[in-house]
Amino acid sequence: KLCPLIRPSACELCFGLARDTVLLNKHKPWIETSYHGVITENTDIVLLDPPLVALDKDLHYGIPTDDFVTFAKEICAFNIHGLEAPFEAVVLNGTSGEGQLRARGLVDCELQKEYTFIIQAHDCGSGPGGTEGKKSHKAVVHIQVNDVNEFAPVFREPQYRAAVTEGKIYDSILQVEATDQDCSPQYSQICNYQITTTNTPFAIDRNGNIRNTEKLSYDRQQQYEIQVTAWDCGQKRALHSVPVRIDIKPVCKPGWQGWNKRVDYEPGTGSKQLFPKMHLETCGGPLSSVRTTVELNSISTWKQAIYVVF
Repeated sequence: KLCPLIRPSACELCFGLARDTVLLNKHKPWIETSYHGVITENTDIVLLDPPLVALDKDLHYGIPTDDFVTFAKEICAFNIHGLEAPFEAVVLNGTSGEGQLRARGLVDCELQKEYTFIIQAHDCGSGPGGTEGKKSHKAVVHIQVNDVNEFAPVFREPQYRAAVTEGKIYDSILQVEATDQDCSPQYSQICNYQITTTNTPFAIDRNGNIRNTEKLSYDRQQQYEIQVTAWDCGQKRALHSVPVRIDIKPVCKPGWQGWNKRVDYEPGTGSKQLFPKMHLETCGGPLSSVRTTVELNSISTWKQAIYVVF
């Protein structure tokens, strides 16, 4: 449009400049071949290594008219390939090519710990509206989601119960177990258990094994109830402790149990069972045969006949 209005030599120069301008967008944008990113769950900014920057070797000039402007060196967009990836890339500075990777929504480590997708840079091209743009090569982006210690430990059982025999020291009476729903080993593993009940003859290790620290006596106390709590490795404590009941059993003595030497009987009241709760305690030992002799001595001012039926 300008050539008819100027000298022929100037027209030739103008034509040559326009021709070079059309050929300005000769180079594709350049980005790294791979990126590694980290994002903390429930946030939206991804920290990339190396940073997201696109470079373009094209020259940054053009014909300054409304009809024709060249933006070959400008970066217009970063496109992500993979619709399942909840991320977007935005251009922070088109001239320097600086970009930023963001999450489209809050990411959750418990749902997915990492993402892999493809990213590609686009320059602004040349001509009206930034047409004829070029694309960079495709780069691989790997994103790791860092965990936040959101969840507290929870015990697998609402309560625990065990029984021990008096007079013994046990290496482990029972084991309690808590779990944590966080996704990382740091926050999902249980690092410590503690008995919160004071002045009890019990101890617990970091694996949840409960043992007695002294010999227990059935005559002194038949049952103990203690409270146990847990911490994850991020030092988050369980919201609720768990009750643990430990019953103390007397030392087993083989022989007949559940009978008394004296039985009171009122004459004329009919038959009466002498030992309704009587049983033979073997303490788990083998038993081949039983022979029993019952001897009754009647102490009464009346002379009566006593019949015993086996």
